[in-house]
Order: sequence, then C-alpha cells, then structure tokens
Amino acid sequence: VIKIIKMSLKYLELKNISNKCSKLVFILHGYGADANDLASIAKYWQRFLPEIFFCLPNAPNICQINPRGFEWFDLMQTDDKKIIEESLISLKKLEKLIDNKLETLNLKFKDLFLVGFSQGTMMSIQYAISQKKKIAGVLGYSGKIFDYTLLSQNLRSRPKIKFLHGNIDEIVPVEEMHKAVDFLKLKKFDVDYKVYENLSHAISPEGLSDGLNFIKNNI
Repeated sequence: VIKIIKMSLKYLELKNISNKCSKLVFILHGYGADANDLASIAKYWQRFLPEIFFCLPNAPNICQINPRGFEWFDLMQTDDKKIIEESLISLKKLEKLIDNKLETLNLKFKDLFLVGFSQGTMMSIQYAISQKKKIAGVLGYSGKIFDYTLLSQNLRSRPKIKFLHGNIDEIVPVEEMHKAVDFLKLKKFDVDYKVYENLSHAISPEGLSDGLNFIKNNI
C-alpha cells in the first residue's frame, strides 16, 4: 500500500523587519491548538530580533478532542505503533516546509531554531535530532521526549536544547522534563533547563524573556 502524503502544511509567517534575514524560527503549537495560539510570542520576540523570519505551522491533523484545533499526532490513540506512524508522517510534512523555507530565504540548517510548546516540543526535538546537519537550537516549553526508542534510532545530530517548565504542570509533569534532560545528557547533548515556581502548563512572561535570551545567545 502506497501512502500518499499531502505535503502542504498551512502556516502563519512574520517576515523579518530589517532588510537582512539572518535566521529562521519555527514555532510549533501544542495538542488541540493552532498557529494563532503562539503568534503573540513571535510578535513580541520580533521587536528584539528584527533579522529573524518566523514561521508558525498548523499541525496537519484535526484534533480528536477539539475539532477547532490541530494535532501532530493523536494522544487519544492507544496503539503506540499508530501514534509513532502518525508522528512520522507529520514530521515529513514539517521537514518539507522547513526545507522549502530555508531554500526560499537562502539560509542553512545552522540558521534554524525550533521552538515548541508541549506536543510542539516533542516534535521539535524529534525533528532536530534526526537531521544530518545541526540546527542552531531547540527551545522547549512544557515538553518532554515523546518516544525514547524512536529518538535513539534516529539520532543524527546534537543541537543545543533548552527546556522551560512549570513545577505544577498537570499535563506534562516536570519529572518528564527531568527524565528527558538526563537522557539527553547521557547522549552527550548540550542541554539546559529552567523550572518556574507555581507555573502550570503554560508560558510565563519570565519564560518568554528566557526563551528570547536563548535565541539571542545562540545567534
């Protein structure tokens, strides 16, 4: 059976406001959300990063529990094999869009950052480690590693990764983040994290500033 994958992801973009475009930042939303949910982050960061082009794709699938939003893979699914299959199809579509944007902007992998929230973080990490060339960095809010076996099997490069997480996150417990950090350190990644007090499954103003600094420091 040949699967036909429709390759085009819908996306929002914020073009660089300076004449020069030096970096590309992809921001990936979480489960049941869409590109608009994180657009304010790009708008805020853009004031400090005028040479950056921001791209915010919608995940390819309509969310099972929120038909107004999207999912990178179905978290309600109980068959792990199916979940991984779905995530890999989404990954292919994401790769296609990123390649396309890099080419259009005449940028290289080293000019690319991925920023994710929750399920978007899981996708960002999986994308970044499976590329032959190292990207500039991954910034993960309220995230974790989705599948450790899959990550190990596809590990081709080790970009810089930073996790930002609330200590009372009820959706992705902070322990999941610590587990991911320990695993990545064992795999010789340059990985860092910060935990925020009294923060649930969300991005705080402080987290926004810390994320901005991560990008600035790695440009």
